[in-house]
Amino acid sequence: MKLRLLLRPRAWKVGVLAVLALLVWSSWTEPSLHEYAPTTEFITLSAPSLHPGPAAQQLQARAQALPGVTACALRPDKQLLTLAYHPDEVTADEVRRRLGLRPLAVAAPDPSERQCPVPAGYVLALERVRFALNLRRLFVSL
Repeated sequence: MKLRLLLRPRAWKVGVLAVLALLVWSSWTEPSLHEYAPTTEFITLSAPSLHPGPAAQQLQARAQALPGVTACALRPDKQLLTLAYHPDEVTADEVRRRLGLRPLAVAAPDPSERQCPVPAGYVLALERVRFALNLRRLFVSL
């Protein structure tokens, strides 16, 4: 019974049109180069005993030597250290533990404010699907 429904010409036409529409939607725009790069996250750490000078330079060198850390910005006057890192190679907790610093306190979002009703994970998953089905990325030379 189900096979007979699948073999009907109209069912095939609808399926083919749906696949074509999905490919057109995913290939409509040229893929961004950031889609080819690994994920980068940022963390800001508080260093209350940090002062300008050799100690600050030593902390910056230790932070840049960590695996997965791609950039380091140090503000000794504000006693802040901001790192860009690849979460696949090192975690935020590991960075904090190795440097002996605590994260900067961030205020929680106000629950009464308007927020996006779609969870961020869904949006990222949809972008990954679109990138995977994008036919234009096959013709991009890096």
